[in-house]
Amino acid sequence: MLSKWLGVISVNEFRTFFLRSAPIARPATALGDQALLDWNVVDRVLRSEPDVLVVSRGELLSLPPPKSLCELREYLAAGVGLCMRHTERHDPGLARVADAFAELGTAQVQLFVTPAGTHGFGWHYDDEEVFVAQTAGTKDYYFRANTITADRPAGPAMFARFPEETSPLCSATLVAGDFLYIPGRWWHMAQCSEDSLSLSVGVTLRTGASIAASLQ
Repeated sequence: MLSKWLGVISVNEFRTFFLRSAPIARPATALGDQALLDWNVVDRVLRSEPDVLVVSRGELLSLPPPKSLCELREYLAAGVGLCMRHTERHDPGLARVADAFAELGTAQVQLFVTPAGTHGFGWHYDDEEVFVAQTAGTKDYYFRANTITADRPAGPAMFARFPEETSPLCSATLVAGDFLYIPGRWWHMAQCSEDSLSLSVGVTLRTGASIAASLQ
């Protein structure tokens, strides 16, 4: 799956020039995988009661997670979105996505449902490598190197230091079928111009020689 999402860039080139060091966006390389996350999949996963965070404009809300697509649409109309975690446990297609990245390390799949004109989380970073496939809607991603807390695990106290960051700001607009890689501990956030679905694979890489061998 990674080789397909990278398009004309080989996995070896990705390992050499991008892994752990630089983001990369590729247009239309995930077009064939949009069915992995459409509104029917969202409905099915919601009905299985996954681990859900209810979010809006950088705030974690105490609202109860919706139990169906019908309930979710009410949330979206109010500008409220979702982050569904470890969804590989709730859908066979998403389980195959996690399996496709398992050779790199420990993989888990998050689903983001974000209403138009909003964003979910504010500026933050993940300890894992992040591989994003945009499957519906349009989303503007912003990211920048972490020069102040890259040696610290992710957490609210670290995120609060974002205003100190001075690294150059990068951006990529993803439409349905596009792919984006964000290195672990790089700052990022995203803003939607229309209702959006995105699939994010978080991978905790193996160390040393085992990474190089698994990426061949």
